[in-house]
Amino acid sequence: MKRDEYNSFLRKVKCSDEFRSRMQQKLSSAPAETTEYADSVSGTDVITAKHRFGRAAALAAAFVIVCGAVGGGAYQLVRYNFKTGQRTGADNQIDTDKIDRNAPILDNMRANKDCFTTDLVLWNGYVGNVCTLSDVDTNKFFEYMDNYGTPADLSADDFTSTLRAIKLYFDCKTGEMKNHCYALELYDNGLFILRENDKGHVVKDEERESYHIFSNGYKVFHELLNLYADSETIADFEQVTEKEIEEQLLNGFRNGIFDKADYFVHVNRQEEYTVTDKEEFANELMEFEWERAFAMNGDVNHYYLGFTATEDGYMQFSNYMTYKLKNDSDLEAYNAVLKKHLIKKDFGEAVSEEDILNAFKDIPEDKAQFFDKSGLKTTFCKYNESDFEGFREKLASLEWETCSKVELEFEQVLTVKNCLIDLNGIIVSANKDNPCYKLKNESDKAEFRSIIDEFMESFEETESE
Repeated sequence: MKRDEYNSFLRKVKCSDEFRSRMQQKLSSAPAETTEYADSVSGTDVITAKHRFGRAAALAAAFVIVCGAVGGGAYQLVRYNFKTGQRTGADNQIDTDKIDRNAPILDNMRANKDCFTTDLVLWNGYVGNVCTLSDVDTNKFFEYMDNYGTPADLSADDFTSTLRAIKLYFDCKTGEMKNHCYALELYDNGLFILRENDKGHVVKDEERESYHIFSNGYKVFHELLNLYADSETIADFEQVTEKEIEEQLLNGFRNGIFDKADYFVHVNRQEEYTVTDKEEFANELMEFEWERAFAMNGDVNHYYLGFTATEDGYMQFSNYMTYKLKNDSDLEAYNAVLKKHLIKKDFGEAVSEEDILNAFKDIPEDKAQFFDKSGLKTTFCKYNESDFEGFREKLASLEWETCSKVELEFEQVLTVKNCLIDLNGIIVSANKDNPCYKLKNESDKAEFRSIIDEFMESFEETESE
């Protein structure tokens, strides 16, 4: 069976109505002196627990993907760009002949790069702004972009933010095009947003945004980081806090289903495990020191339990945040924690007739679907309830035993009342935890197929569900 895809909860970033309203209000008001800046954040639900692990209810407000990255961060972008103060290059004004409303935003930025002052913010979704640098060298950015070339475009629906970003704000304070400004938000996955906002005399309150991706995003992110920040600032920005790891683990465990874990040898799923005492498990993982990592070694054995934990000391979460043990000396203790809380399931226990009868969900449904991998075809059919009752009783009369879902082949699969029947002799129950049963005796397979064929002969094919 192929490896399950883990990235089921990617979040999409869009500019909210609230953001637009706040921006317009800010642009239309007189500038005021501002001395402090802090990105607003919004949270997601996390697991509720009793003590240290349960602190996430209060900490969850810092776990930001959408509202913090755009709803709060983008609004703060405007607050920050329009703060008052002495700035170099403030007397420059945009050449209105170089602003093409239909041209790519980056082209307009390049054409008017000498007209702007530029500020940089290093942002972390858990703490907000880590560092703010005013009046940085604008030319460094455009020289880098000229050497890189043109990044690929993305649609808004394909855009995914992470919890760390470099934000560059370009704006003009005086002249005919006063308050015409640009912004770039680059996330550490290499995806970025460009924004163009105009409160000038030519086009009132116009705003545009576009989405892009660098082909080697992790590399570009860190090259730009090193271009502007000193080693001390970078160290602060790269630091992994206990709060961050706790939030990641809370949401990672929440993604797990029914306290289950799958064990993979390289990329092939081999065994099922039970996750025990998630609270203690998380606390013990938080005892280790962690540092950021770009990617894991795909050839290393690993567990998936709502997040990925590898045997060589890496953890990766659904938002692509990846961490590794800071100290190699902790690897043995780390693997001991995994073995303590991940218990291999035992199979081969006898299954009662009642278990098989109850493997089908009690719903008023008279439709089944049959998937044949050889033809990559799914057929939808209707059946009579009386035929189903006889079919279920005949299956229950055979001998069954518990088994791992790893044994599923998915070559030919029949689904009836939410119960999945693999025609190699395996049933996945519709009950809680979806227990898996297989024929105890190989000699029963012929009778099993006969029961299936007899039931399917009564099917009336339909075009869809």
